[in-house]
Amino acid sequence: MKRFSSRVWHSATLTTWGSIFVRLASVVVLLPLVLTRYDAPEVAVWQLFSVLFSLALLFDFGFAPTFVRLLAYARGGATLDEMARPTAPFRVAVANLGSDGSVAAVFAAQRWLYLRLGIAAALVFGLIGSWALLRPIAHTANPTAAWCAWALVLSTMAVGFWGNGFGAAMQGMDHIAELRRWEIGCGLAQVASSAVVLLAGGGLFELVASYQFWIVFNAVRNRMLMKRLCPQLMAAPVRADRAVLRVLWPATWRSGIGVLMSQGIVQASGVIFSQVGDPAQVAAYLLALRVMTVASQFSAAPFYSKLPQLAKLQMTQQRVAQMALAQRGMRLAHWTFVLSVGLVAISAQPLLDLIGSRISFVSDAVWALMCLAFFAERFGAMHLQLYSVTNHIVWHIANGVTGMLMIGLSLALFPALGLMALPLGMLVAYTGFYCVYSFGKSSKSFEFTLFSFERSVSLLPALVLASVVTGSTLWLH
Repeated sequence: MKRFSSRVWHSATLTTWGSIFVRLASVVVLLPLVLTRYDAPEVAVWQLFSVLFSLALLFDFGFAPTFVRLLAYARGGATLDEMARPTAPFRVAVANLGSDGSVAAVFAAQRWLYLRLGIAAALVFGLIGSWALLRPIAHTANPTAAWCAWALVLSTMAVGFWGNGFGAAMQGMDHIAELRRWEIGCGLAQVASSAVVLLAGGGLFELVASYQFWIVFNAVRNRMLMKRLCPQLMAAPVRADRAVLRVLWPATWRSGIGVLMSQGIVQASGVIFSQVGDPAQVAAYLLALRVMTVASQFSAAPFYSKLPQLAKLQMTQQRVAQMALAQRGMRLAHWTFVLSVGLVAISAQPLLDLIGSRISFVSDAVWALMCLAFFAERFGAMHLQLYSVTNHIVWHIANGVTGMLMIGLSLALFPALGLMALPLGMLVAYTGFYCVYSFGKSSKSFEFTLFSFERSVSLLPALVLASVVTGSTLWLH
């Protein structure tokens, strides 16, 4: 029992799951309270705050995954010159493993950048977010309180962004379990305090104040945790090393465009729909999008928590161990996704009815399309991440083309299909290009075929998912 407890306590995957479970608690605990106490316009605005805050964090423009990789490379012994040759295999002497100079240089540049990026994100989204909220806030019963709540979200945006920089550094330094354990504690406190506000009859402003307080606390805590775990790095001066920036920028701008054209477009679909849909439909779609985002993040944990290890194995060219680790993580990720969205398909609307929610869930057909689209996205994203451990970043191509297809298809189909056009456009774009391109890159680089790699990874989960979404739709009718 002691050994099991220790394994759970130090497991990057299990603690990441725990962190996402807490995020899920904000859906399971807070959303029912919001849905039963606020009218549809207030629910839509609350959801839009969450979407806009998530979009602002994407303003990191790919720096986080790039810094995680570079720190993992540096810990594995790579010099900055070796990091600058992305497609060449690393040949590092064992004695050189753990280059403190490279680690310190990368982290110093990260601290310098994230403070400035956080301020820029708050300024940009002060304009974009305010414009997007004009129509939704106008439908609320108390627009003044809603605008004050948005001002509070903006004021904490830069701090949250700054704190995420330390979180990315801890991932790169392979302190994932420590980071996630603290996220669990803070997340539980955030859910509890927000629930108390709702139960006490607090309005939108009070709810936002309670929720955002923990964003600031989380950022400060990340810095303190980094100082405790890596005191020598934190003691080094903060500066932008030009050699680091030269290595960083080619991978970062490609990653950044990729993130904006994938997660950015998906999350922005809710903001765009809020400008044309009625408040009840907007609230239903934003609810479904939030639930799906949590399910997708939850399912990503078994694979994404292994990325620092996969990058380090790339350094030492341990290909067999690397592929076994990748397959294991992908397999568990796919099954986790299928179980999560299948449970939602069966229980979402009955639970909303049970609590007396003032809004409904999206239709079964919309949810089924979202499930299939996000499964395809998970498949492609994991292969794209696997290929990215070579530090040859092609996210701008994979996600850029996919994003343009998604936008074009959704706009073309919207007049005829309405809300259905959004997930259908995603599904066609992901399956028609994203999955094919991403798998082609990873399979060529690591020399495997579709059948040899995926027969034990994604084949059975895909068949089960198709059966679950079809069966739940028929059963509910």
